[in-house]
Amino acid sequence: MSIKTSRVLKILRERFYAFPGISERALLESLQIFRLFDLREGEQLRLTGSELPDRLYVAIGRISITDAAGARREVSASALGHIELPCLPAAVTIDALEDSQLCHVDTALADYLLTLEEVAESVVAPDGLREDDLRLARDTAPFRRIPLENAERALTSLRERKVKAGEEIAKMSRETDSFFVVAAGRAELWRIDDEEGIPMKAGELTRGAVFGEESLLTGKSSAVTVRMLEDGMLLELRRDVFEQLLAKPLVREVETPVAKAMIESGHVALDVRLEEEFDEGHIPEALHVPLSQLRTRLDEIDRTARHVAYCRSGRRSSVAAFQLSELGFDVVSMAGGILAWSDPLTEPVD
Repeated sequence: MSIKTSRVLKILRERFYAFPGISERALLESLQIFRLFDLREGEQLRLTGSELPDRLYVAIGRISITDAAGARREVSASALGHIELPCLPAAVTIDALEDSQLCHVDTALADYLLTLEEVAESVVAPDGLREDDLRLARDTAPFRRIPLENAERALTSLRERKVKAGEEIAKMSRETDSFFVVAAGRAELWRIDDEEGIPMKAGELTRGAVFGEESLLTGKSSAVTVRMLEDGMLLELRRDVFEQLLAKPLVREVETPVAKAMIESGHVALDVRLEEEFDEGHIPEALHVPLSQLRTRLDEIDRTARHVAYCRSGRRSSVAAFQLSELGFDVVSMAGGILAWSDPLTEPVD
């Protein structure tokens, strides 16, 4: 987190009633929807709300707002200013009268996060689970993207698991039976490199990181190895609870004819297969991001667009739908994958 981002969030939490009840971690992980704008004096910005009236907060500086009818007014941080943005498709034009920092808030999400915080505060931690670990799980992306009643039930189903340095929690070629949140300690994650075809370290997992969903969603052996670098603690959610309370709400699946209609109406086809599979033929104009690279190439995926993820059979795309949905993307998974697609594909690359 940058110093500037931290400063803006601190100001918002201190001054505006919509923020104090929401944890800083929840705010940080929602920055794709709690959008921050840094405008220099004289710069201009054009914004719309969503289906519900969103809010734009002036954390620092002074701006002028011009609506679609040409009406203009000034809003400043010194007056604890914020405005209600018009619902789609209307828009407003913002001019920075001095250097300013703004926050565009999705009010529906803010209300959800605040309610989730309140629900979680009322949840009694299961035996053996510490309150701060319960709050940690509550603030992770998957728990913040599911219905409140699911979140409450899932939180009370968590169990702590002590782990030792060197212990392999997930292993390639072996099925994973649980979904995990790292509560303490560090772990390294290894996966087969798409180009080299050999296991390579893909990154480290620290407090708040999650893993295990890929094997659980595909019903196949783990594609990664997760090895503890030091003694630590994991929060564990068994397979049946994960599938019922987390996977079902986050993985929206559509049949091929529906997927085709969605793509024709403007949804982006997202191909999450390997490069050689993509080259053999793909849905025309599809965006290609292999599943193994999805979390590291998020900046290539338009957050404002709607997506239809697909793979060969529908298993990998369900993982992609889960991972992207928990991060706030609008995405569905195409059932049956490319095997069920009857329209022409692009010609194979020689």
